[in-house]
Amino acid sequence: DKKSTEDLKKKEITVQIKKTKELRRSMKRHLTGHVVTRWYRCPELILLEKDYGPAVDMWSVGCIFAELLSMIKENAATYTDRHPLFPGNSCFPLSPDNKVSVKKGGFPASHSDQLNVIFDVIGTPTEEDYSFVTDTKAIEYLKTFLPRKKINFKTRYPGAPDNALDLLNRLLVFNPFFRITVEECLNHNFLVAVRDKTLETRAPTPVVLSFEKEADLTEKRLRDLFLEEIN
Repeated sequence: DKKSTEDLKKKEITVQIKKTKELRRSMKRHLTGHVVTRWYRCPELILLEKDYGPAVDMWSVGCIFAELLSMIKENAATYTDRHPLFPGNSCFPLSPDNKVSVKKGGFPASHSDQLNVIFDVIGTPTEEDYSFVTDTKAIEYLKTFLPRKKINFKTRYPGAPDNALDLLNRLLVFNPFFRITVEECLNHNFLVAVRDKTLETRAPTPVVLSFEKEADLTEKRLRDLFLEEIN
């Protein structure tokens, strides 16, 4: 059946992830983790993984999609009842809460920290889920969280159709290698009625932004570039 096929696929992917772990651990990429606003930041960025890719955006899409679902009247009676899905107040180790004195396993423990807030919704990851993590300290950190189960999104968004909740579940997956891809998302049956492939444009080559190669990209320079692009 479908579930058995997906489970088998996960196991095969997990084997490949473990085989390439040493290679990914020794990568020389110097990428910033602050590429996504905290509430929309995926687990792999929080855990400072060097080998991140398009899956980071799929997580953010899932966070935004959840907010759109909360706009359905059956899910939130008034606009004051609408909230972001993962409203963390800090994000260890990128932007930790320096006022936290409680520690677990040597790591700061805060209920409002971003990863903790995420686990309140999607549950704590299994060993298979965090098989992609290359840093041993990050794995130790993950093991300090109290185990919890994933929530039922149908309870949180009772007015949302089943196919919308299926898409949400596939977007908000802890392991980026298990997360739905852009192509799979576009082909999901939730979007069948609205997708028009004739309006889509696919870049023949990767999009390269020349300014990204600038050595000293200051905030002012970045703002000027944004204005230049907009105008």
